[in-house]
Amino acid sequence: MFKLNKEFDNIWEKAENSNSAYKKPRFLKIFQQSKRFVTVGIYDSQTFRYELFDSINFAGNFRYNKNRRPPEFDRMEDLIKGK
Repeated sequence: MFKLNKEFDNIWEKAENSNSAYKKPRFLKIFQQSKRFVTVGIYDSQTFRYELFDSINFAGNFRYNKNRRPPEFDRMEDLIKGK
């Protein structure tokens, strides 16, 4: 989980750098923690799109490979790039 948090922090740093070009913050950070599980994400206030990653899916669902980066993180970076 530490590796995932570090990866999300890197993505959020890119979003903050992108926010510096705008007068008001375009990207907002989503963070919710309930007991052992964490939900993180990015919300684009200009296009009203968002992308979430829920750690309960990573822990209890076998569709994720623990050795690979979750696809939600790639979609967050695409959201920041404007794709």
